[in-house]
Order: sequence, then C-alpha cells, then structure tokens
Amino acid sequence: MAERNSSLEKALKVLDLYQSQSRLTLTSIAQQTGLSNAAISRILNSLEEMKYIYKDKIDGGYYLTDRVFTLSRNTNIQKQIVNMLDEPVARLCRKCGLAVTVSVREGLKSYIAIRKNPYTGVAVVVSSEEMMSLNLTAAGKVLTAFSGESDKLAEEIDYIRLTHKSIVDKDEYKTLLEEVKESRLAYDMEEVTEGLVCVAAPVLSTDGTAVCAISVSGYKERMVRSLYSIIPRLQDTASECENLFR
Repeated sequence: MAERNSSLEKALKVLDLYQSQSRLTLTSIAQQTGLSNAAISRILNSLEEMKYIYKDKIDGGYYLTDRVFTLSRNTNIQKQIVNMLDEPVARLCRKCGLAVTVSVREGLKSYIAIRKNPYTGVAVVVSSEEMMSLNLTAAGKVLTAFSGESDKLAEEIDYIRLTHKSIVDKDEYKTLLEEVKESRLAYDMEEVTEGLVCVAAPVLSTDGTAVCAISVSGYKERMVRSLYSIIPRLQDTASECENLFR
C-alpha cells in the first residue's frame, strides 16, 4: 500500500471546504473537519504563506486567492465557473428579465459557459463547441481588452463579419479596446445578429486579467430603453463574481 501524507491530506481537507463556502474561520474549520485548533492554525499559516488563502483584516475570515483559480485553468474552467457563478448570474437574469451569459476565452475565440434565459428557463452550456471570434461579441471585446495581451490578440484575430455592423477593421478594434479598458464595459450593437444588442463586463482576477465576461442581451428597442438600469446591475454582479474568485 502506498504511503500517505497526513499533513497534505489535512490541508486538502481544509481547501475542500471552499467548494461550498467562500469564507471560513478557524472555528468553522474545526467544527467541520474535527481537526484541532493547533493543527488548523498550522495549515492556515502554510496556505497563507503560499498565497492560496488570505485573512481579511476586517472580518477575520479566510478567503481563497486567485492562485487556486490559476491552477484550475489547466483543468475544467467551465465547470468551476458554472459551480461558482450560477447563482449570481441567475439573480441578474431575474432582475433584468433578459438573457444573461458567461463567456470564457480560448485562444482567439470565446465560448459560452453559462446561458440563462428568463423565458425558456436555464440552459447551462459548458461546451466550447460553439465558439465566436473575439471581434464579434461584447464578451469577446471584454476578454480581449483584459487578457493581458490585448495588442497581440488584436493582431492575430481572424476578423469575421456576421452583419454589416461587425467590426472587422483592426485599428478600429484596437481603439475600441482602449475604451473598453477605461469603462470596463463593452457593447455588441447588432454585430452578431441584426436587431440584437448586448452589453458585457469583465470578471477580473487580482492580477487584472479577465476570468470571464458576463453579458446581458436582448432586442435593440428594449435594450436601449433599459440600458441605464441594466448596466449598474451588470457591474454589481461582475463585482460579486470577482469576490468569489478571491
């Protein structure tokens, strides 16, 4: 039988608690794991020193850093996003009464990890089969602008046109990315489908790069009429989601 590492197992047991909770304390960990306070204190100190968790100076709770998320980028990012963001995205969908999506970048394209529709119910995509060039969607613009390599991506994107409003000029796209960085918002003004308008905001990790993008979309008349009420709700949800990854 292979030799087991007791200290590692205890540390992973603590990290496992974050699958269902975003905030932990020494007391709550002790209650849920049965480990002694001294053992937990040693584990928390090690995890904090290695920057997997941090202790909030105001509420005293321990939270995950985005280092854990960075590791997950090499595994199943879609599943993690669905598990962590499903609830806040559902609330945004109910508040706006419009379709809400969460998109992830893969190379020069983006795909939808979560899609929620207030009329037909919930659809969780978790698939990279339907991918869109980054120049086309509001989410794609956000994911490019906050990629940490926006200039490189702008040079390499295959500028596909789906409607006469699709942005296919590289210089125009680069200028637009600067506006997106400044406002932390991007728009799709009938660039994918005529009559359909979308606004997106980034969910940023602590290093300022986009984990994903959240967008709200609907038919032009309603979106334009409701945009000023949609944007603050979208931004609040993006901020809430950012905190879940930190």
